[in-house]
Amino acid sequence: MVLLLVLGVTATLAGGWVAFDVRGAAGSLERWQERNHELRARAAGSFDPPDRWITATGYRLMGALVSLCGLVLLLLSAV
Repeated sequence: MVLLLVLGVTATLAGGWVAFDVRGAAGSLERWQERNHELRARAAGSFDPPDRWITATGYRLMGALVSLCGLVLLLLSAV
């Protein structure tokens, strides 16, 4: 029960942080992804533009999903 409570609080806070874009979290995740793709391409010797897997909006949607899963864990810990 305590494990579910701890995991639920952590997931809810982390997912909410990205979902509500606190201090530009989703935008910084998008920039971090682009930078890593560029570094990986340079290390491989490729000069093609990096592929974009997910945008800031996608990060916000995934954050909302993680936050909802955290709420489910919190409800399960209360039962």
